Amino acid sequence: MKKLLAFALLFTSATIYAQQPQSSPTTAVTATTPLERRANEVCAQFRAAPTDYDKLFTASFLAQVPTEQLNQIFAGYFAQMGRCTGVKLIKRDTANAGSFELTFEKGYTVPAQLAVEASVPYLLEGAFVGNPMRASASLTDIVTELKTFPGETSFLFAKLSNTQITPVVAHNADKPLAIGSAFKLYILSELTRGLKANERKLSDVVMLDPKAASLPSGIMHTWVAGSPVTLNTLATLMISISDNTATDQLLAHLGREKVESVQTITGHSKPELNMPFLSTLEMFKLKGEPTGKADEQYLALDPKARRQFLSTQIAAVKREDVKPFADGKPSHIDTIEWFASANDLARVMNYLRVQTENDPKTAQIREILSINPGLKIPRDKWRYAGYKGGSEPGVLTMTYLLQSTSGEWFVLSMEWNNKQAALEQGKFFALMQRALQIAQ
Repeated sequence: MKKLLAFALLFTSATIYAQQPQSSPTTAVTATTPLERRANEVCAQFRAAPTDYDKLFTASFLAQVPTEQLNQIFAGYFAQMGRCTGVKLIKRDTANAGSFELTFEKGYTVPAQLAVEASVPYLLEGAFVGNPMRASASLTDIVTELKTFPGETSFLFAKLSNTQITPVVAHNADKPLAIGSAFKLYILSELTRGLKANERKLSDVVMLDPKAASLPSGIMHTWVAGSPVTLNTLATLMISISDNTATDQLLAHLGREKVESVQTITGHSKPELNMPFLSTLEMFKLKGEPTGKADEQYLALDPKARRQFLSTQIAAVKREDVKPFADGKPSHIDTIEWFASANDLARVMNYLRVQTENDPKTAQIREILSINPGLKIPRDKWRYAGYKGGSEPGVLTMTYLLQSTSGEWFVLSMEWNNKQAALEQGKFFALMQRALQIAQ
């Protein structure tokens, strides 16, 4: 969690209303946790003369961010945007940390990330406040904001009807960008195709292969080699918590070439960008093996030679020696990654929707896709939300398969790549959260 230089805050609890005028009350979610209570208190600090920082932040935090700097942040934002009038929890990362969106009276929103200590008095030990953004009233406004992000971005909101995808709002929707773990949708698609063709069942059991044990995210890398697991378990962990070991086990079981082929079946416009189709461990090794030379050696090869390189030199690299993203900076996000455009992601989501419609063999796939919705879903608008996102330094993507309460189907996808620097996740999450609320 970053300490604080651009400040934005979470709004969640009702506190210190006396400091807000009746004409501009703070809108806050009922506070049920210390994190939420502190978020509201941060909101109240945006005023001309903020004070009492020792009652809000830990001593170690204040040692790094002195009073003078905090005054500049709180009073400066107040001068530009007025009072903080609302706090919304966007995503809870842990019990003591999460992403928020703050609303200000002059029509701005600000993404924030907060973290409190784990015990009483639950003071803030981490806080990051992002850049102000104009509150969006339409998806066109969302795109306008997205275009101001450094690097490359894309956006698509489209209506689905059978195999037809009709764009409603689009920006750079044909531009292939790095998608991080969203590539797992193609592995899920090959599994779905195999279920539909009676080639396999979700109850099929495989043994965990130690050669396919990857690095986090996930939990399965800690499981005992040789443990029996079902395809259903692998798919569920791959999608719901983006488990990398579950992903690599499933990729190995289904076959790299079949996953490459399913890209064409789902409508990927440039499947050759993902050939060879990397496992997560292969990507980690290429970007973090000890000599630091494997990436350039790999990139110098043609596709056939790359396959050989993966099965020999890269396979021989010990997992425990791999240290990807050691400096936290983007690494080869335009050359060693998985790539798809917003339209490609819409097509693969629509493929999964069509293939899981009224078919008991594949129905569970649709449920797996909806276990973890990523952000808070406005249930007054969306009856169903299937989701997969992806990230690494310099890469963020979120794609939703949505069914409205009236029964219509849509895809909502947003991508952000920046080769030069890590991304402001809170800013991206806040923009997508507003898109979920505005879309339809």
